[in-house]
Amino acid sequence: MAVFANTSITIKVLEPRSGEKPQEGGDYYWGMVDKAAPKDVFLIKATGAMKVKELKAAIAKEKGYAAESRRLMYFGGELEDSRTLESAGMCNTDDPLLHLIP
Repeated sequence: MAVFANTSITIKVLEPRSGEKPQEGGDYYWGMVDKAAPKDVFLIKATGAMKVKELKAAIAKEKGYAAESRRLMYFGGELEDSRTLESAGMCNTDDPLLHLIP
């Protein structure tokens, strides 16, 4: 398996599910959103050694999305704050993409 030395990661911001019955789930992205189109897409500097919690803080500083209330998803799974990006698989692809659901 190739190992890539990524220095940034693409963040795709999705609008969370809303409406009368949010517990029923949306039509896209693991039932968490109603619309497939992103609200925002941006690059942020990151390394494999960075922890998810640190990435959330960097996103909050640069883009203003509150760190405490957001979910970062990678291949359908929510990333735990204590994990490094490398342990989540960031170095296994040359163009990593995370989905952020505020």
